[in-house]
Amino acid sequence: MHRLRQGDARRFDRRSASVLAAAVLVGLTACSGSQVSDSLAPETPEPDATAPVPQPAVTAPVAADPTAPAVTAPALGTPPPTAEPSPAPTSEWEVIFNDEFDGPAGTAPSQWHPLAGWNGASLDGQGRLQVDRLAQLRSNSGWSLPAGTRVRTTVSLVMPDTGSNYAAFWVQHPSPVDPREIDVIESYGPSKPAGAQVGSHICYDDSPETAANACAATGRGPELWPVADAFPQGAGPWDVPWEYAAEFTIGGDTVWFSAADGTGNELYSVTTLPDPRRVPSNTIPLHLRLSNKDVVKRYAVRGGKQHGMFVDWVRVEVDYP
Repeated sequence: MHRLRQGDARRFDRRSASVLAAAVLVGLTACSGSQVSDSLAPETPEPDATAPVPQPAVTAPVAADPTAPAVTAPALGTPPPTAEPSPAPTSEWEVIFNDEFDGPAGTAPSQWHPLAGWNGASLDGQGRLQVDRLAQLRSNSGWSLPAGTRVRTTVSLVMPDTGSNYAAFWVQHPSPVDPREIDVIESYGPSKPAGAQVGSHICYDDSPETAANACAATGRGPELWPVADAFPQGAGPWDVPWEYAAEFTIGGDTVWFSAADGTGNELYSVTTLPDPRRVPSNTIPLHLRLSNKDVVKRYAVRGGKQHGMFVDWVRVEVDYP
């Protein structure tokens, strides 16, 4: 017998129709006076092997197994079972370093130390760290984290506005052999074409063992992205404090940079090209750095009044695998 899709009329030859009519007549005669309450269900069509199967699949009801235990519906008025409350969501980030720079003016920061031959920095008494010219600081703490750990470093600060010095907040492997550096934010001031930028270094041209441009010649040049154009007019990195962040995974190959205001409005978002050499590993503890250096004299330009960098707070968060 030819089958059509459900809902279509079925075709019968004349002989089949006659047999069916006779059977119905006999049934009605035998059950005279009784009422038929069940309707004849349409025959389920065979599935088309070539047609796609919709998801989720809908199956027809199946007759109950006479040997299966009976299932009793709950009595009317029985309250539905109470679901167990879901556990309160927990933050995936854990703070492992935080410095708010609170303390009397002129006090040295307790979680940082100056590098040999460089100036230190001091609290300004207003909840900020003042990092003046020729200062280089490193965090006392360093971290060797398991592979797969997500790391987020964030800082809130105001940069110098002069064209004769540049300042930065960065993450570094303090090793001349493996100097992986992430510049969370670096500023040359509004008078310079670069203005402000983010990026990374895995080699230094000014180190004793390298000659000028030797890093680029060996495929280890810096990767830098200018970001000054992302800031509103009159509210640049040297005008008002912004929150700058870099996020990466230990053992990964990319770094994500961003900047936002105090209410979470994002100014820019930059992701580096994949390169595992530019992401801190767990073989050497990573540290935080704050610096404010003079540029080479031939690159200095006039302008600006604020030589210092003012840091509101610094934070490191991790998400362990």
